[in-house]
Amino acid sequence: MKNKQDYKVRLKIGDAEVEVEGAESGVVKIVEALSEVIRGTRRTVVPTVSVGTAPTTPPSTRTGPTDIRSFFAEKQPSSDIEAAATAAYYYQYLASEGDRRGGIDSASLQEAFRLAKRPLPAKTYFTLMNAKNAGYLDSVGEGGQFRLNPVGYNLVEHTLGPSQEKKKKLAKRRHKAARK
Repeated sequence: MKNKQDYKVRLKIGDAEVEVEGAESGVVKIVEALSEVIRGTRRTVVPTVSVGTAPTTPPSTRTGPTDIRSFFAEKQPSSDIEAAATAAYYYQYLASEGDRRGGIDSASLQEAFRLAKRPLPAKTYFTLMNAKNAGYLDSVGEGGQFRLNPVGYNLVEHTLGPSQEKKKKLAKRRHKAARK
């Protein structure tokens, strides 16, 4: 028989769901403990929950696997940071099924640069950290793994490429004409 003072709380974060039922003080303690774990202030191992992750299905504009060199040529990243996001995008969405990865690390970034015939950065880990600091990648765990986030996805899918180069050239022309 349920006591009138019993409380019932259901927490849902991503795919995880926790239901707590009992006396008010016990429910409050459990919810507070769960909040600490989620915020990371408690030293408990908990699977990470990603809010706002990049889409998991390949973009519909692509028909099949593309080689990384032609993808880099199409997207024309102007910096190593943009190239890191481009490589992460390629490995997550466009690589053949056997080569697909959910994340990218220093070794896979170096391999991507080599295959794309792009000059290798001195320290690929720092390139990944700079891409993370620029907001294109998220750090995943402690093994030097990074994952493309929605900002990086939008950069590669919607911003990089020849259409943006045309817009930049047109803007330069307009700026020069306005100064005269």
